[in-house]
Amino acid sequence: MAFDDIVRVAALKGRASRAQRVRLEVRATDEDIVKVYDHFKPGAAEFAALLPPALSRRVTAWDRGRQARGLAPWALPLKVGSHSVFGMASLRLLASLRWLRRRSSRFAEEQALIERWLAAVETGTREAWTLGHELALCGRLIKGYGSTNERGKDNLLHMTDHLAAQPGVVPAVRVQAISAARTAALADDAGRALDAALVAHGAPARPIKAQPIRWMKRKPTGEA
Repeated sequence: MAFDDIVRVAALKGRASRAQRVRLEVRATDEDIVKVYDHFKPGAAEFAALLPPALSRRVTAWDRGRQARGLAPWALPLKVGSHSVFGMASLRLLASLRWLRRRSSRFAEEQALIERWLAAVETGTREAWTLGHELALCGRLIKGYGSTNERGKDNLLHMTDHLAAQPGVVPAVRVQAISAARTAALADDAGRALDAALVAHGAPARPIKAQPIRWMKRKPTGEA
C-alpha cells in the first residue's frame, strides 16, 4: 500500500546503504573512487502527481494538448552525479519534499484505489474467504512505475469489476477465474494472455486505449 514517485525515488537513491551496496557490487576497495550517475526523465505526469488536484489537471491537460498537436510527451532528462556534493544535495532536497506527498493528486488517486481494492476484498471475504484471499493476492499486479504501474492498476480494477462480481456465478468459479487471470497477467506483460483468460471466464477483454500516431519526416538521402 505504497507508491513510488520522484520524491520517493530520490530518497532511495540518496541512502548511504545504496552507496555501500554499489561499492560491493563493483568490488571497489577503500582506495578506489566510485562515481555514480543517476539518469532521470520525469515527465509532465510525474510533476503533476506532486501537485494538488486542481493544478495537476491543468498540467496534464497542457501535456495532452501537446500530444494532440503531434508533439512528444514533455519530459526533462536529468543526469545527476550522486557521488558529488551537488548531486547528493539535489537528491536530499528532493527527498525532503515528502511532506507534499499526502497533499498531492497522486496520493488522492492511490488512496481511492486502495480503498476500492480493500472494499472488493472485504465483500469477497463475506461470501467466501477464498474469494477474498484471491482478490488480496491481486495486489501483486501493481508494480513498477509509469506505464507499467498504470497498466497494473487498470488490470486490477478490471478484474475486481468483472470477475469478482459476476451475478449468478458461485464463489468457487469466480475464485478460479481470478486466479487464472492474475497468473496470466503476471506471466505476460503484453496482456494478451490476460485478455484470453478474461474472455474464457465470461468477462470482457480490456478496452483498447487510444495511442497517438506520429508521422516522421524522412531525411533526404541526397540521391537523385
